[in-house]
Amino acid sequence: MQASFSKLLIVFFLLYSFSSFNICSSEEEHAPQIASYEIDVKLDTQEKKLGGKEILTFINTSHKSIDTLFLHLYPNAFQSNTTTLMKESDFSDRIKRRPKYRGFMKIEMVGISLGSDLTDKKIIDETIMKLPLPNSLPPRGKIKLEIGFEVELPRIFVRMGYYGEDFMISQWFPKMAVLGEDGNWNAHQYHFNGEFFANFGTYDVSITVPLEYVIGATGCLVKEYKNTDSTKTLVFRAEDVHDFAWAASPDYQLSKRVVDGIEVNFFYKPEHEKAMDRIMDDAEFALKYYNSCFGKYHYNHFTMVDTKIGLGGGAMEYPTLITIFPSRVPPENIRADALIVFHEIAHQWWYGMVASNEFEEAWLDEGFAVYSQRRALEERFGKRANLIDLWGIKLSDLDFTRLSYFLDLQSDPIVKNSWEFRNYLSYRANVYSKTSLILETLRNYLGEERMDEFLKEYFRRYKFKHPKTQDFIQVVGEFTGDNLIFVLEQLLFGTGVCDYEVASIESVPLENEDKRRRYRTRVEVRRLGEVVIPVDVLIELEDGGRIKHTWDGKERWHEIEIETDSKIRSAVVDPENKLALDINVNNNSLTAKSCDSVMMKLSTQCLFWLEIWMHWITCL
Repeated sequence: MQASFSKLLIVFFLLYSFSSFNICSSEEEHAPQIASYEIDVKLDTQEKKLGGKEILTFINTSHKSIDTLFLHLYPNAFQSNTTTLMKESDFSDRIKRRPKYRGFMKIEMVGISLGSDLTDKKIIDETIMKLPLPNSLPPRGKIKLEIGFEVELPRIFVRMGYYGEDFMISQWFPKMAVLGEDGNWNAHQYHFNGEFFANFGTYDVSITVPLEYVIGATGCLVKEYKNTDSTKTLVFRAEDVHDFAWAASPDYQLSKRVVDGIEVNFFYKPEHEKAMDRIMDDAEFALKYYNSCFGKYHYNHFTMVDTKIGLGGGAMEYPTLITIFPSRVPPENIRADALIVFHEIAHQWWYGMVASNEFEEAWLDEGFAVYSQRRALEERFGKRANLIDLWGIKLSDLDFTRLSYFLDLQSDPIVKNSWEFRNYLSYRANVYSKTSLILETLRNYLGEERMDEFLKEYFRRYKFKHPKTQDFIQVVGEFTGDNLIFVLEQLLFGTGVCDYEVASIESVPLENEDKRRRYRTRVEVRRLGEVVIPVDVLIELEDGGRIKHTWDGKERWHEIEIETDSKIRSAVVDPENKLALDINVNNNSLTAKSCDSVMMKLSTQCLFWLEIWMHWITCL
């Protein structure tokens, strides 16, 4: 009997372990457990409040002892019109005049588990809480904090809050800042430009809501039970993640699908039911495609939540969860929904698993996500007109990205603290668009197969880490030698533009003793921009001959002089269109005919900028 009971226990243990492993993590590899949370929170849907308690376990991974902890209290960004977020945004008047848009976090108690009460020691500076410790925490030392908190939710207009009976809950709990290896804290206020940065850990979160509410959340649902007060509690677990977000609505419908062993959940509003299959198809395509191009998705669960609520539900990424705002019935040839789904799912790689510092180097996430979305759009819908193909207007993601870059070419370098950009336009133009064009150019130079090898190596090397700009440059150097590092540094740290042109061409007859007709052919190419990059020049002759010349691009001008058997017909700089960053492709070629080289060239440029203007108008 005892032996049978022992066997039963062993079977139960194995089943439990297998079940837990399957639900919350799909691989044996795990992230470092630096900041982990046990949170018990209740949503008051009438008062629009959260009441919660958390146990935060933190490990000092620096080389120094520390005597102060830094935590983020993000909801305090909504407490007045004078906070950093409000002053940097266009919403300060709204929050000043309309109290319903205000929100805040109140720390009711904070202390060391089974130790000191630190409630009266805390120092709160807007969205940052400093917590002096009674004793220093040594390297590799562990501390457990117990924190009681309350959040007054704002009416949603930036990522978090409520609208009617719907709730989007993000950046909602006291959250440990990132401690560097040097013992310095990376703890910035909540800025309008830029997003978030945190360490990996495990989240066990119990959420109590009214019985009629449906919840989509980070991680996996491991338990659900009813309470005696017309509420229910849902228990979620998320391993190897650095954040936890959730959405709640009494109207959510749920669609499920399994993709490459990943359980995909889509919580959608009834009015978007017609978009449900299309969006699930987009998600399936993106997960499969990114798995093949970048590396395996670590988790076996993925959630999308429909947050088309109020003014600011928006599209946003969190570990294993994205928010989207579907169109009701979009035209077949406008693929805005696919773009958003592809972009946000790409973040699961470049933000979720490769956890870049979005405070200070947002390009390592956002630019990678734009590049990834373009790859997915091209793979699924073709390279041309993969965004819009309607009423004669044809727009690809590459067209749109170049347009976005053109809107602010030179205000700021890419590598810069997010809140220090001149404005949001410059932030988008550089962090999102210019970065993706750099990656596009790198892809053109390496070739698609080699580019995928590069991205897989970068992902493998920095999965569950916080790579910096120099880490990226180092991997590029390993794949290209030193050839492109100089170019890359110009593009990342400078504000110069890339623009090469064919300035003039001619073929002059030569006198030969054998009376054979020969020509001295000259081609002048110029570098009009500040960026120096090697370029090819293709010379085409009237007899069909083609001569390829490579120029290092360093001087402001360069003359190619050769003897040919035939007159020159045309010359093209960058004939394979490798330079996705070239700001004016209309000056890249020149033909021998004067009308082509003058009037036709001017007409083509006018048509080009007219098309760009039309594209911009249609995308407002």
